[in-house]
Amino acid sequence: MIVSIFIRDIITSKSIMYIPNVPNNSLTKEINEIVQLTKQLQETRKFVFNEPCSDEEISDWEKKHNIKIPNTFADWLRFSNGSTLRGNVAELYGLNGIEFNVSGFDQDCVIIGSLIGDGVVICFSKRNGKIFTDDHGDITEYDSLNEILEEVIYEINAMW
Repeated sequence: MIVSIFIRDIITSKSIMYIPNVPNNSLTKEINEIVQLTKQLQETRKFVFNEPCSDEEISDWEKKHNIKIPNTFADWLRFSNGSTLRGNVAELYGLNGIEFNVSGFDQDCVIIGSLIGDGVVICFSKRNGKIFTDDHGDITEYDSLNEILEEVIYEINAMW
């Protein structure tokens, strides 16, 4: 009888969270605030950031799907290609998570994230690029993704 013994190294140091470099773009202010909150709350709250997208990846996605991504969402993708902000406060999808032509939603709607974890989705219009949320049919329009991120920052601050 052959007995195999596997020895694992146990790492006892703190795990290091990946935080991408903050780009200089239309979301720099909001991204910097989110990064600061992430650093303050990383021990107690879930924040996840993926590697950023390149301009070429964004352009390829747009060409493949014949959909123009609004500038402010493209600016977020240049920071993180998919992210979770404080557990279920907000999730912004990466290129592979973007949804469109979803049953139950207007065909103009492109879903790029969610808020609060109870069915509120962050969207943009294929037709005009306008950012909006859909809370079970209750539509709220925004001038840009900046406004949604400001609300997310407010919610995160209010929770601790």
